[in-house]
Amino acid sequence: MFQTIQENNSYYIVNNRRFSNKIDAVLAANLHKHKVEWYFNDIEFANINWYDEPNDSLDSLYARRAKELREKFDYLVVFCSGGADSRNVALSFLENNIHIDEIVASAPLSGLSNFQHNNLDTSHTNTMSETYYAQIPFIKEIEKKYSNVKITLHDYFQDILAFKTDDWLYRSEDWIHPSGIARYRLERHSHLVKLADAGLKIGFIYGIDKPIIVIKESEIFMVFSDLALNVSRPVFDRDYPNVCNVPFYWATSCATMLIKQAHTVARSAVNRDCQVSKYVTDVSVHKQSSDYQNRKRHSKYERSIIPIIYPKTYRPVFQAEKPTKIFLGEHDQWFYDLHKNTRTFEMIASDTKYFYESINSMYLNSSKTGILTMLKFFYIGTVDHFKKLVSK
Repeated sequence: MFQTIQENNSYYIVNNRRFSNKIDAVLAANLHKHKVEWYFNDIEFANINWYDEPNDSLDSLYARRAKELREKFDYLVVFCSGGADSRNVALSFLENNIHIDEIVASAPLSGLSNFQHNNLDTSHTNTMSETYYAQIPFIKEIEKKYSNVKITLHDYFQDILAFKTDDWLYRSEDWIHPSGIARYRLERHSHLVKLADAGLKIGFIYGIDKPIIVIKESEIFMVFSDLALNVSRPVFDRDYPNVCNVPFYWATSCATMLIKQAHTVARSAVNRDCQVSKYVTDVSVHKQSSDYQNRKRHSKYERSIIPIIYPKTYRPVFQAEKPTKIFLGEHDQWFYDLHKNTRTFEMIASDTKYFYESINSMYLNSSKTGILTMLKFFYIGTVDHFKKLVSK
């Protein structure tokens, strides 16, 4: 008998019932207007000392995390978009001589025949250009330098076309849009299914996620968002106890890395000479901001911290802004533009509209563009404390 491999203790609670899927939890709560609560390592993280910064360097902690995962799993698969997070994940293994068995590069290439990529347009509707200017070049770089790593191109456009009504939506968790679930569904790749059936311990590694820092009444907190965590989804149609989705950065076993990241960003957040200070969320200042404004600011915040948290692997590459909508987000504009006359488009639009209209607004964000995001806050120090560190 296999034991389920877990990296985190995460689930939703509705009327004392546990749910692993957020949409299932929201639908259950919606029947009688119950509250939805999110448990994410609450007890485990509460017992961690977030205040004291580790002496280790970030790069050494990334290497340690890679080594930990290599020792934990028989077969490691890294999802690689070419963005800063997954790039750092891949290179934390490869540049430290820690083997990755397989890298999966997901892109809807067969659905992009009429797509005009443009490296001058960084708007959120041009996210697909990252495939051509960031993802593919990085994958080719890995192929050339690390020939022992298996590269799998996952063309998920055919998975989108195979969507079944409602089923695709329920599997989508927070991110209800065409590519949300399709990019990580690997049932078609028989070699992976065979490895799972054979009982190998398989870790599917996601670049989740950058450290989120906020300021509340002169105190600084490390924040975890279920919206970010819910990017990772089951890769197969049935559950395997020997298969695990692994957020590389957000896990209890690598708390030292999380704390180091948080403190590194916090020092920049209080330093007016750093770009980060312009975009970090100060709750007392931005509490009246719309979801649209918050998403725009958070996108700029994420861009600004990349060179700080990934000092060794950072490279300036093309990146578009993050989507401001969670339901039918702008990053799938390629699909809305190129395939709007398909049965699949009509189904996706219809299913999303019905879901949106069927649930109470208490479960939606203020702009009604997504399910309400749930957050966990962990205190790491005062603004004055970090200012003193900066001034030394």
